[in-house]
Amino acid sequence: MSEGRNNAQHVCDALTNAIVEQALAPETKLPEELICNQFGVSRHVVRTAFQMLSADGLVDIRQNKGATVAKPSFEHGMDVLRIRMELEDVVIRYLAGNISKTQAAELRDSVKREHEYLNKDHALYMRYACAFHRSLVRMTNSNILIKYLEPLLSQSSLVLYLYGRPNWTKCNADEHLEIIDSLEAGEETKAAGLMKHHLEAMFQRAFADAAKDETTSLIDVLAKYSESF
Repeated sequence: MSEGRNNAQHVCDALTNAIVEQALAPETKLPEELICNQFGVSRHVVRTAFQMLSADGLVDIRQNKGATVAKPSFEHGMDVLRIRMELEDVVIRYLAGNISKTQAAELRDSVKREHEYLNKDHALYMRYACAFHRSLVRMTNSNILIKYLEPLLSQSSLVLYLYGRPNWTKCNADEHLEIIDSLEAGEETKAAGLMKHHLEAMFQRAFADAAKDETTSLIDVLAKYSESF
């Protein structure tokens, strides 16, 4: 991978994290110059990163208007959630009885972090809550599932930001632990049922608008997500 492509991937990953952790709201403008300065990269690198984000459904690029964080419609968002649910069922059935003790320990550590940040830091809570689902997908070692489901996991965060109540994230961590226990025990049907219930309970909270805090500036968000660049 070339240096430019590698830098673009880093910028893409950082902005993906900011979107998934709901630090960047839908329709937030992403000025090229500001992002170039924040990450210390060229416009070409930033534009390449925008193309990657657009391919994942996280950024809209309009000619002569630049890039903004995507704002999925309610109908599109519901499709994202439905298809995600179907694919996560496939993931669970792949993994039941097939995860190692090391993998189970990694998942439990992620859930421990969820508990730790649940009422302390929303962004970090979102990071670890999403990491649980992302880790499950990657543990299948299925390139097809990874290719199609990972973008849906990221898009789900946008959908839930737009249409979810402020407390839609509550109580997920304990459900994650139950899923891990069933996967480790090889209880495919039970694990699939637990995941279905877990996702349905979360998605049912996505039908009400909620007031959002718009006070954090873009440069403050980018400063946080460019620290490790």
